[in-house]
Amino acid sequence: MSVAKFVAANGREAMRKVREAMGPDAVVLSNRTIDGGVEIVAMRDTDLGAVNANAQPYVSPTPAASQILETAPAQIGPIAIAAANAVDGQATRTDDGAIGDLRGELASMRSMLERQFAGLSSGAGNVAVGDPLRESLFEWMVNAGFSGQLSRTLISRLPVGTDRPAAMSWIRQEIAKKVPVLSNEDALFDQGGVLALIGPTGVGKTTTTAKLAARYVLRHGADRLALLTTDRFRIGAHEQLRIYGDILGVPVHAVKDAADLRFALSAMKDKHLVIIDTVGMSQRDRSLSDQIAMLAGVQAPMQRVLLLNGAAHGDTLNEVVHAYRHDAAGDAGGIDGCIISKLDEATHLGSVLDVVIRHRLPVFYASTGQRVPEHLELAQASTLVERAFMTPRRGSLFNDADMARRHAVAADAATPRPAERNGADDMLRSLTDSANAVGTCVEELNAAGYGFDVARQLWQQRGAGAVGLRQMGQQARMAMCRDASRACERYVLAVSQNFTQPVQGRRAPQLMQCTLWLADRDGMPLAGTTAPVGRTRQSMSEADADAEAETVRATLSAARTVVNLNASVPSAAVIARWHQLGERWVAGTRKTARVITGGAASKLDAIADTLTFHAIGDTTWRDRDAVHWVGHCAVRIPEGTVRAVGRARDNTAETGTEACLVVSRMADRDTGETLAVEYVLCDAALTDDAAQVARWMQWANAADEQFRTLRHAAEHFAQDGDASDSQGTSLVSLQLGLTTLRLQHTPTATAPAFLSRLAGRAATRANVPVPGSVLNEGMGRLLALLDVLENYPGRAASPALVGDITADVAMQATVGLPQLAVAGE
Repeated sequence: MSVAKFVAANGREAMRKVREAMGPDAVVLSNRTIDGGVEIVAMRDTDLGAVNANAQPYVSPTPAASQILETAPAQIGPIAIAAANAVDGQATRTDDGAIGDLRGELASMRSMLERQFAGLSSGAGNVAVGDPLRESLFEWMVNAGFSGQLSRTLISRLPVGTDRPAAMSWIRQEIAKKVPVLSNEDALFDQGGVLALIGPTGVGKTTTTAKLAARYVLRHGADRLALLTTDRFRIGAHEQLRIYGDILGVPVHAVKDAADLRFALSAMKDKHLVIIDTVGMSQRDRSLSDQIAMLAGVQAPMQRVLLLNGAAHGDTLNEVVHAYRHDAAGDAGGIDGCIISKLDEATHLGSVLDVVIRHRLPVFYASTGQRVPEHLELAQASTLVERAFMTPRRGSLFNDADMARRHAVAADAATPRPAERNGADDMLRSLTDSANAVGTCVEELNAAGYGFDVARQLWQQRGAGAVGLRQMGQQARMAMCRDASRACERYVLAVSQNFTQPVQGRRAPQLMQCTLWLADRDGMPLAGTTAPVGRTRQSMSEADADAEAETVRATLSAARTVVNLNASVPSAAVIARWHQLGERWVAGTRKTARVITGGAASKLDAIADTLTFHAIGDTTWRDRDAVHWVGHCAVRIPEGTVRAVGRARDNTAETGTEACLVVSRMADRDTGETLAVEYVLCDAALTDDAAQVARWMQWANAADEQFRTLRHAAEHFAQDGDASDSQGTSLVSLQLGLTTLRLQHTPTATAPAFLSRLAGRAATRANVPVPGSVLNEGMGRLLALLDVLENYPGRAASPALVGDITADVAMQATVGLPQLAVAGE
């Protein structure tokens, strides 16, 4: 009898070896996951016939097959991939060996799903689920407050053969390396200028201001320091800081608005350092953007330091950083560092360290109590990490979701089930329903032409290296050209927005420009690029990103004429450069702006009163039915200042840039009331497309949400990427973000709801648009599930396309084993 064992990195490779050695009719006796891959035991089909001829009938003393199957794992992860036909009465007639093989298949699928969701697949460090050491280390880190994602990532890189004490020491060192800290306090104080403490209410900004002031006075004296407070809401806030100032001999002033702040700072030019205690605001407060804008108006060098509550929940801290750095900040945002407060109250300090690592936020100080200035320590990474793991805990009622699920499964397994319940039928029914949903989602995404097929291929090749990276970029650009030719009439629209991005190894964040390319027909997102701004000496990755952005622009320019959409009128030099490249431009402007028409300078609103308007279609303006009216005329954008133009009364004012003024009016459909008026200046070559220009500018004004979705995709998908391959990760992230944007732009029937369920954030109300961040998370889960399906050991050997996931999933290997087939066949 020829029975052989085959070991390979994945199931597909192992099955290939089986067919090569024993033919296509070989019978698989068992398969299991082992360290380093998959093991399959198989025999020839002819040998099986000989065994069957000599085998004696055997009657199993065990209960029915349905009862045996009930002891198998009842859940296979959050979403099951494979589906099965109901076994009906077939399972009760299956022999004991077939039942064991079925249990092995289901256990193998469960193991692979758990590893994929945990980020511990075979390519991520040789981690096997069920390893007692690694499982205990995972719970040790989660109990300290670190996220499951960071815990799994570190444990996946744990050197093989490490015992528990050495593993714990290695994990502490790795976390300490990832926590950026302020190496020299003198560098913070010697820089001078303005130091603004920002953060939510009650995080300890006033006390920390006093502590910093005391440390500065001890080093440099009180003559070169001043304190400001913007807290006009909290009773006694100003008085509390003034008491500290009197003790230290430091002047304290209160300001109420941006003008007051500029005046106060102007009066304090002789001070080397001014520390501002800002008013505490929730990260969800709409006024937060006003406070950030007030600080952005300061002319002196400024450092914004965010205070993070060490006792807060990790999700809350993550939301705070996002709000102060991105959501409410816009271009005026940015955080130079942070101070961790309330360490003496924290029970899970790992949460704040996890957030600091995730956002690469330098830690300047750590506050350990209320005493001034003793309870403020210069941050040391190793000390913070040691404190996180040494904080005493009596046990938490709020466990990590993975741990809670594991505990619930264990408790459920220990509870006797009613005899009448058929566990196998329930399991197979759940598998069938889940596979139907996955298949429908993928079919919808592929049929809609959202670029999901390209994103899927890029996802699979994300670790291909430099050569593969070039192929990935070329593949993505070819898809862009196809999409531009299909979705655009004559033009492709470019909308740009600047944002700051933390850079490892640099104290100051890098200013980046993100460009979103839209179709002129309906505003469908076609492509996205990011490139650094204003840096003459670029790193290799920044230079690659800049070159990729230029290549994408050239590629799309070859397909359609580029139209640059701007929030304000660009300079004459920029317009000239665009004209030289054959590109067009559109810019928003104010009604009080002056242009030249008829040889004289006039305000735009005065010109609008002389125009003839035409209705171009129905629209909605702030939930009101409206009619969109457009009027336009030729104008000239003058050179020089507005004041000079206002004085111009002769032909000398006829110099400048030829342009077209487009005025949009939104009027109530029923009453005719004017709801809004918008003014746009555009390239003179776009005069015949004035109605289109008006629509384009509305798309550009609504692009903020799309840019947030792209930035979230870059952050979300970069977490699982290779840090050494930033360009490849960026390319994959942008393509996935574009798929999300297209799905938001034109939702399909079921895909948005399914992706939100995959992300664990299903909408509570119907007909509510799914946020882009939720779709990004669901997209990542969907790709992980498809990876499991492709690498499942029992998967049929022929490679399947993404759209064919509804066919031929389960292995058809063991004689007598009920064949598992995906629903929808």
